[in-house]
Amino acid sequence: MAPNTTLIFGGSGKVARHITRLLAQKEKHTVHSIIRKAEQSESISALGATPVVQSIEDSSVEDMAATMKSTQASNIIWSAGAGGGSAERTRAVDRDGAIKCMDAAAQAGVKRFVLVSAVDVRDRESKPEPEWYDDGDRERSNGMWTAIGPYMEAKLAADKALVTGNGQRKLDYTIVRPGRLSEDAGTGKVVAGKVHLAASIPREDVARVVIECLKQPKTVGLAFDVVGGDVSIEQAVAGVADGKVDTFEGRY
Repeated sequence: MAPNTTLIFGGSGKVARHITRLLAQKEKHTVHSIIRKAEQSESISALGATPVVQSIEDSSVEDMAATMKSTQASNIIWSAGAGGGSAERTRAVDRDGAIKCMDAAAQAGVKRFVLVSAVDVRDRESKPEPEWYDDGDRERSNGMWTAIGPYMEAKLAADKALVTGNGQRKLDYTIVRPGRLSEDAGTGKVVAGKVHLAASIPREDVARVVIECLKQPKTVGLAFDVVGGDVSIEQAVAGVADGKVDTFEGRY
């Protein structure tokens, strides 16, 4: 495994395309990108990655592990999602697909695993609300869970599986939990760790945060929130890493 070989699941997504371009063109990684449709291949190649046409829903753990081995991946980035489609498909991709991918990484012997999740993914029924939330956060949390409940439940199940199952899998994981995604150009500046839910974040900056996590080994074992802000991504991620800030701990 080359240290700079990255395999991205959900490669045709908007965040994943930014990750692909930045990793392939700026960081000089060898990037393989898993996509669902062959017609997406040309645009993925243009970003600098090698497209791999493979259905997450139809793949077994063994199928995914075989792809990880054949691409000689040293890093796995999970950035796949059903895109707010049916609840059934959301569970099949965002929950079951993610869990298959974690199991496959363990089976294939790929340690580094970065999962893109979302802010406010938590057990709202039986765990305490984040102590830094204010009335605005509460209102947004209620709105989000009402509007996209199946998506949030699927993310919660996947994130919980990654954290609680890691005694067996032994992955070097990081969970990046971005706020509301925007199409704005990236600014390179964010707030990371314990954040409020009002701010959005450009997808390009989410991609940069994911890449910064690959560069900062001290983010291993952490799940942290990130929204747009005024701190450089490098500093913000370093702050989370040095402070061991985990916004999922105690909430699943």
